[in-house]
Amino acid sequence: MKMDEAAIETVVTAVKESKKYGDTAEATIRELAVEALRRYKKPKQAIKAVRAQLHSIMAPYLGDPDYDAAKTMVTAVFASGDEAQVRTLCQDLMGHHLSTRERLSLLDRFYREIFAVTGKPDSLLDIACGLNPLAFPWMDLPFSTQFYAYDIHEPRIDFLNHYFRAQGLAPLARIQDVALQFPQETADVALFLKEMPRFVRNYGDLGRPLLEALRVRWLVVSYPAVSTHGGRNLTNRYREFMAQLTEGLPWTTTEILFEGELVFCIEKGGGES
Repeated sequence: MKMDEAAIETVVTAVKESKKYGDTAEATIRELAVEALRRYKKPKQAIKAVRAQLHSIMAPYLGDPDYDAAKTMVTAVFASGDEAQVRTLCQDLMGHHLSTRERLSLLDRFYREIFAVTGKPDSLLDIACGLNPLAFPWMDLPFSTQFYAYDIHEPRIDFLNHYFRAQGLAPLARIQDVALQFPQETADVALFLKEMPRFVRNYGDLGRPLLEALRVRWLVVSYPAVSTHGGRNLTNRYREFMAQLTEGLPWTTTEILFEGELVFCIEKGGGES
């Protein structure tokens, strides 16, 4: 069935003009608009459906800092040359997003223990990165590291590239919906931290194809070890989930259990899928 281009543009424009979801990558909005218009005849219904889907994908309830103010603070703190101040600011900014806030107490150990398994990477892919690239000062990696970061929130990517430049890294943060276009860059390690449950909820069976498609030697996939509300232990649930996700694949998995986060370091081998 031929899609009404005018209806698609109506939905895309309405969502892009909304205060809550206008900063989402247009490719994502357009794809959701097409899907919504297959289900609903009226653009008004489709707009509502797209916004509901974006609420699940973007997860605004996880939190964000004021990115313009954050850029100003990053410029100032790096100009000071004080590494302790840099770390304090990075921690403060990561505290604005639930996923990285839950990891703050682990930073001194988290990457040290992961890279003890994978080896220190020369190149990284951070999939659906959120604010995790701000953890770079705790990774103990050189400034020559190729650090690719992918997200669909436009101000977040703009901020992360500002941060990368200030940090002395190449500005390799990208506005990219990894559900629509799998990353094509080759790297030593890909990080996919605490995002797989929401990814599968929103995109169904794409989780395994995404992991297979990533051109890396190591996958680092993590899950919350306890539920956000109520503190229910989730480790066995996600162990089983991960086993099903990788069943039959010739990969070797090493598990690291941190307080609050279950990490799987998966060796794919090579640098290509």
